[in-house]
Amino acid sequence: MVRINKKYSKNFKIKVVRKYLEGNTSLTEIAKEFQIASKTQVYEWVKKYKEKGEEAFKFEMRGNSSSKIFSEEYSFDSLEEEIEFLRMENDYLRKLSEILKKKLREKNKIIIANNIS
Repeated sequence: MVRINKKYSKNFKIKVVRKYLEGNTSLTEIAKEFQIASKTQVYEWVKKYKEKGEEAFKFEMRGNSSSKIFSEEYSFDSLEEEIEFLRMENDYLRKLSEILKKKLREKNKIIIANNIS
């Protein structure tokens, strides 16, 4: 059986930890409720949260530890949410690119006009 690692958002982890800290549910029940493979994972999140608060989930530490990636600047609860964000970001960057190109063309016209005079 192949094990697939899931990546959970910062908001998801905080939601799980807070649910556990309410005190009404066991680690096993929390893991089942949120479809997390292991109660140990929930325990690790709780431990980190108690040590560092929400900041504990700010950085993604998978893979090569020398390449720490700031992955939680934006966090999404679903792929649809992330796709919508990326589409908006692409639209914004396209428009910004058009504005910068326009300004550059105008600047070049002024330079050319000054050189002709």
